[in-house]
Amino acid sequence: MERPADNYEATSISSLSLPKEFHLAMHMDEYFYGDLSKVNLKEIPEEKISGGIVSHHLLVADEIAQFFAAFKKQKPKVIVIVGPNHFNVGKGDILVSNYSYKTPWGVVDPAEKYIDELLKEKTAFHDEYPFSREHSISALVGFINYYLPDTKIVPIIVKRNVTRERAENLAQRLNDILPKDAVVISSVDFSHHLDKISAQFHDETSVSVINSFDYDRVFSREIDSPASIYTLLRYLELRGAQNMTYKNINSAGFTGNDFSDDVTSYVFAHFIKGAPQIDKKISVLSFGDMMFSRAVEASMKNGMNPFEKIRGPEGNFLKGVDFISANLEGPITESGDCVEKDYSFKFSPEITELISGSGINIVNLANNHAGDCRAKGMTDTEDYLSKSGIDYFGKSSVNDSYIEKEINGKKIVFLGIDITIHSDDLTQYYDLIKKLKEINDYLVVNIHWGYEYHALPSQIQKDIAHALVDSGADLIIGHHPHVVQPVEIYKDKAIFYSLGNFIFDQIGKETNKGLGVGAVFSEGNLKFYLFPYNILKYQPTLLPPEQADFFCSEYLIGVPNTYGCFFEIK
Repeated sequence: MERPADNYEATSISSLSLPKEFHLAMHMDEYFYGDLSKVNLKEIPEEKISGGIVSHHLLVADEIAQFFAAFKKQKPKVIVIVGPNHFNVGKGDILVSNYSYKTPWGVVDPAEKYIDELLKEKTAFHDEYPFSREHSISALVGFINYYLPDTKIVPIIVKRNVTRERAENLAQRLNDILPKDAVVISSVDFSHHLDKISAQFHDETSVSVINSFDYDRVFSREIDSPASIYTLLRYLELRGAQNMTYKNINSAGFTGNDFSDDVTSYVFAHFIKGAPQIDKKISVLSFGDMMFSRAVEASMKNGMNPFEKIRGPEGNFLKGVDFISANLEGPITESGDCVEKDYSFKFSPEITELISGSGINIVNLANNHAGDCRAKGMTDTEDYLSKSGIDYFGKSSVNDSYIEKEINGKKIVFLGIDITIHSDDLTQYYDLIKKLKEINDYLVVNIHWGYEYHALPSQIQKDIAHALVDSGADLIIGHHPHVVQPVEIYKDKAIFYSLGNFIFDQIGKETNKGLGVGAVFSEGNLKFYLFPYNILKYQPTLLPPEQADFFCSEYLIGVPNTYGCFFEIK
């Protein structure tokens, strides 16, 4: 069958009786929606569904069809669709339409009574222009018309700047005005424009946040409309329908193109009466050494942003992660009282804005360059980081070497150790780790160690690593060698001996390679996602998916439960 032209003009509208004012479904040819008659009715739940999450990407039309077919039995009188305002246009932050939508199967009419209620107190504003090309609504109306021909809709789109307070107000108002059989759905796609491994890493905590109704983290996830998700979750809580069943897939898996670098991921979820399923996950993305002096500084003065390439399209790679960490290889200070040695670093205070703007929110200070500008440089560093909202750990005093953080009732510790200029006797650290692990759920050690430019860890590193794990460390992240060193699984814990450089100006094939490690902590298991990159003109750049897969196939030799650049420890 030849694919029809992707436009509206080719379709005549004269055959249907339409209101004077209307919008068109995204496609006016049934071809684009798949065979809607072949939906598996056995998957339709028996319980009343109060809301859901659905994609507006017609690549997964079969999944969208299955989602809406689930409502055939209950036949809701009204469905509210809350989706992103992709083009961020229109007069108001939350917009509604009261036009009908023409679809290949007829017309979907607006539920004007409820639209008027939203307009009364300026919970939403009326502007039709943005809806004329907004696919978060137009992609779905055909499915509603096919399966639920008598259902009316309330189309709502929200801009990117919608605050938590405005989303809360919308949820409250919908709960007040909607009938008991109403359904509210969030038309949202998840991770965008990344590779399959990155998408899966981001989705781990996005799904966890939704499943747990963790409102504090919704707006920091890598999804195309956090406000739409927040509105849905608060509405469902008010209706007592927080029990979620879901499917999480992505376009790479759906099409079989595992090496695509432009993947979109999707969540299809239904919510019924009941409590949320608490799913407390914490994500950490770790990198190696950052140095903002010498050639890096000179290039930055000419407008180079060292994070630009690794951030990816729309900055998505460094979004949606609870903690993004790196080793800050030098002080942030304007002090002139610095140590005279072969390599002495200091960084301009301006880099704190650059670091925080990239998405990095926590840095390690335990390294051999932290004291390059003496005590003044160290206190300046702490002050500048704090003012920029960047947490830090790894001060030279053992008792000040860590920071404790809490996410959704789970506690995680970051601890920094430098053994390049200190004694190898780490007894105090071992004792500290034992105490910290008694009162925290997870403990991550960042350690500066080893021999520079050595491809393999020394026996001293291995002995220390094993002792750290024996004391209670859950994950060890190493740096200082400036090259990538192997990973070891010891007593079901991962030891990454060196991640190599991250932001650096060293010249050499191996020093221009690095590795990012994404870890997802949850009860009962640890999941790891690996992100190898090359450093091109001082900018880390993720390897293309096929090259990354080849790197990981060699790097993870001997590691169980691996799949490409992913492995799991249960």
